[in-house]
Amino acid sequence: MKMVKNERFFYVFAFFFVLITSGQAVFAQTISDCSGAVVLCGDLFTETEATLNTGDVYEYTGACNASLEQSSLWYTFTVQEDGLLSFIIDPLNPMDDYDWGLFDITTGGCEGIGTPLLSPEVGCNSFGLNPPEPNGATGISSANGGTGSSNGPGNLNGPAFNADLPVVAGETYALVVMNWTNSLDGYDIDFGQSTASLYDEEQPAPASYESDCALQQFTVTLNEPVLISTVEPEDFELEGPAGELYGFDGVTAMDLAGDLAAVFELELDGEIPYSGTYFMRLSDVSNGVQDPCGNVGQGLSALDLVVLEPPLSWDAQDVVLCPDDAATLTVNSVVIQPSNTAYTYVWSYDMAGAPMVSDASAMESIGDGVYNVTISTDPPCFSAEGAFNVMTEECSLTLPNVITPGNGDALNNAFYVDGLQEWPGSTIRIYNRWGDLLYSSENFGATAGWDPQVDEAAEGTYYYELRILQGDDEVTIESVNGEQTYIPNDDPYLVITGMFSLLR
Repeated sequence: MKMVKNERFFYVFAFFFVLITSGQAVFAQTISDCSGAVVLCGDLFTETEATLNTGDVYEYTGACNASLEQSSLWYTFTVQEDGLLSFIIDPLNPMDDYDWGLFDITTGGCEGIGTPLLSPEVGCNSFGLNPPEPNGATGISSANGGTGSSNGPGNLNGPAFNADLPVVAGETYALVVMNWTNSLDGYDIDFGQSTASLYDEEQPAPASYESDCALQQFTVTLNEPVLISTVEPEDFELEGPAGELYGFDGVTAMDLAGDLAAVFELELDGEIPYSGTYFMRLSDVSNGVQDPCGNVGQGLSALDLVVLEPPLSWDAQDVVLCPDDAATLTVNSVVIQPSNTAYTYVWSYDMAGAPMVSDASAMESIGDGVYNVTISTDPPCFSAEGAFNVMTEECSLTLPNVITPGNGDALNNAFYVDGLQEWPGSTIRIYNRWGDLLYSSENFGATAGWDPQVDEAAEGTYYYELRILQGDDEVTIESVNGEQTYIPNDDPYLVITGMFSLLR
């Protein structure tokens, strides 16, 4: 004689406890857990062989089932259009007893089952009859006399059907069907009486995609999970602004749940040469990605990609200043940085004790020492470093009164004004005693001086006119007559005339 449901719950629990405490391992099929639920894709689903286990996770199955799980199979579906949900579970053997629980997992997913605020129970039925009466069908069906939302256990609280359930598009449900008879026969599930549209007919498509700043790794999010067994690198292609196509070397599922995933990381085969709008599209080269209902992926998603040029580094450059002067330290004065990429700059001065953040490519020196600058792309994908070593030296000019070219000691061979390199644009004219111009330079400080050969100048006295581009600065000159400082005036040039001897 068939026991009532309350008695059956006790014996099933006792059987489960014996298996666990005796150390026996029960290896579950994936579909016996909510996380591996079968996706329903049509009105009629036939399960020809019932399962006899509860999966890897012992899950809550509903109040009418006293929270017990027995020989369970899980199913899931997402409502496509509002309406009434109705289904009939019809055993292939009418003597078999099938019970079920239904959960709204839209918010909490499978993990929220058992927590009413996350994945609430919306239906449960464990009604059954004692032998020799057949149990027959169960489910949700007002047309079959269904009432309420939770019936059972046993024949104490009926009927075998619940009332039709209003459902809304976008809601996702998990249905657990349990084989309390432990029969090897299966059952049919028929959703044909539902007025709601329950099955996914939407094709997978890229909802969005993003890339790393080097444009080598791309993360694609699809509008729905797809079967990872259908996903290959060839299923994705990137179209450039001119219609050129780029492929991918590898693809990795990033949100794997059972055999489904919706987020994939792709490795680009090649390089993106220029910035612009690129389109990530699903291709059908290898039959395309497919969702659990066999819908083949298509569509595209657009994104503006920016090619970042790595900045260029340089070794420390010496910058020599006169006392009380400052220098404008400019990145591009050493290495011309690429002009098609925006950079940020972080300057640090070894005497300041803290970085000086600036978005400028130049800064004014505030004292002697090493100024380091880190140049980074925005976003910070590539970086480079450079440095300036600022030092102060006396900047007085030294005017020679004698030169000795060609005497064999390789010293004092040229008429050279020491320190004039700090005064760019300074000019000189050198004459012989008859007033003939022998030498001139428009930027004498940038030269090695006047080193005349024998046929150019004999021994004797020579005269010069030195025009120093003084600007607003003081100029100190050391000569045989001593040191003299010249204050700036309205003329930007300081004109110094004098003579020197040439000996051989």
